[in-house]
Amino acid sequence: MERFAVRIICVNTGDKFSHWYVKNLKHMIDTYSGLKYDEFVVITSENHKGVFNKLQMFDIYKDGENLYFDLDICIYGKVPNLIRKDVTVLKIWWHKIFHTSFNSSIISWTGDQSYIYKTFMKDPKMYEEKYNKGLDEMIEKEKLVVNNYDKVCYSLQGTGTEYLPKNPNYSIVLFNQKHHLMEPGWTGWWSSYFLPKSQ
Repeated sequence: MERFAVRIICVNTGDKFSHWYVKNLKHMIDTYSGLKYDEFVVITSENHKGVFNKLQMFDIYKDGENLYFDLDICIYGKVPNLIRKDVTVLKIWWHKIFHTSFNSSIISWTGDQSYIYKTFMKDPKMYEEKYNKGLDEMIEKEKLVVNNYDKVCYSLQGTGTEYLPKNPNYSIVLFNQKHHLMEPGWTGWWSSYFLPKSQ
């Protein structure tokens, strides 16, 4: 069976996340995930509005097996096989669904899937304004992605504190809109898996 090169991708544009978040993601992948990869890359080019910069990766990386992670996550154990042939994103199950049921905190694809970026680039301003609540709504409603993972992670953004404890059934937890909990001064079970802030 042919083996493709595995690439881990993250995006760090703007000033929302310091470079520590990039180093922390790599630390957790290397220390806890069990993932084997050939390349760890960071996209820093800020050519679009906010989260829409994430779409650049489909244009830049058109070969191999690709696995994208948001920076505001905690990996605390061996992850399941997340590599997929067709573009695959998370399906929200951890809270009541509003404008979208998709979550792009984890994405995988193999080979050339640049149709996603090319579609966006036909009218970037229109898409950014139409989907001002974020990228996830766009990829779902425009049917740019149709494949979803099973329940491979959970979120701290659950109702109340329902999902705050470490869940032994998963190895990844998403912070989503609670990334401030990763900052100095905030402590939780997740903190022990992070790279020290001094590094």
